[in-house]
Amino acid sequence: MKIGVNARLLTKPFTGIGQHTKNLFGELARLDSENEYTLVVPGEVDEDIFKSFPENVKIKVLKERKIGTAGMKKTWWEQISVPEFFEKEKVDIAFFPYPSNPWTKDWYKKGIKTFVTVHDCVPWTRKEYRKGFASKMYHSQTKKAVKLADIVFTVSEVSKKDIIDICGIDKNKIKVIYNDADIVYKEKISEDYKIKVLEKFNLKGKKFFLYVGGYDERKNVSYLLEEYAEYDGEAGLVLAGGKLFDKKLYNSYEKKIQGQNVVRTGFLKEKELAVLYQNCSSFVNFSRQEGFNIPILEAANCGAPLILSDIEVHKEIADDAAVFVDTDKKGGGVEALKKVFRHQKEFSKKAEKLAEKYSWKKSANKIIDVIN
Repeated sequence: MKIGVNARLLTKPFTGIGQHTKNLFGELARLDSENEYTLVVPGEVDEDIFKSFPENVKIKVLKERKIGTAGMKKTWWEQISVPEFFEKEKVDIAFFPYPSNPWTKDWYKKGIKTFVTVHDCVPWTRKEYRKGFASKMYHSQTKKAVKLADIVFTVSEVSKKDIIDICGIDKNKIKVIYNDADIVYKEKISEDYKIKVLEKFNLKGKKFFLYVGGYDERKNVSYLLEEYAEYDGEAGLVLAGGKLFDKKLYNSYEKKIQGQNVVRTGFLKEKELAVLYQNCSSFVNFSRQEGFNIPILEAANCGAPLILSDIEVHKEIADDAAVFVDTDKKGGGVEALKKVFRHQKEFSKKAEKLAEKYSWKKSANKIIDVIN
């Protein structure tokens, strides 16, 4: 059987969907060796990612058109170029790891089974993600198209409930497959490499809290910085990530960082990030809305204590392994930073135990059951 995958986000492997695409389809192809997987991307993929896939995976570079705005080129690629390629290749299953399955009903008459993964409903529930006519039109169409897919996958029970409520999809059509962390966060790293990375960011011998991710508003980095400004302990703060796009939705926080013991690393390679997870006093994430939040499991696999916002999906994923903070209340973050800093070993053990619950292999096997 031939399975085609819109693997666009492999070109941005530091994003959650990029991690999901890389790890899930790598594991899926290894377990499902009889089927052939073609991953379609708009540009070159990092050589290490390419090498990580088994022999039954092909990566096809399908360039975007040169004419039009970035949004127009992206939409044409998703809605015209990729479906035409899948049809030409005579795939049996077309898999879309984010809402990008064809908008037109004619596609669904071709006999190609269509799977789509909806990680969260953020673009459909938060107005700041659909400013402008083109953006509103795009997200309106993706929402309608999700209903047309044969199977809808999602990454948490919280997201499943949101999809049912917001998209009006039958619950029996939605399958929950949890994420996991990349294998690099489960492997031992040499002391020499650790020292090299810590020295690179002037962190050797220092204690620090760690945030990993983007700077868009829902990530609530502003609350983290405000709470950290009131923290009077010895640990610094490291922000690993940054602005994904140069838009008003994405902040830089330069003014808030001035005068504070804050280090910004930008987006890092996975092995570098693993070093920071392994050496931090705690991983901190105060996001307002998520579908899953993979960095939680990256941190847990590295034994990093967890401090999280008390949103429902964080409670589902982290269970009793984290300290949860009501980010609507001032001072809650400071209290959590001090508590976890005092009891790092206790919360580190909880995080390591949590990591054992999740597996890309388990998730891939659930998809294989659907394929079969």
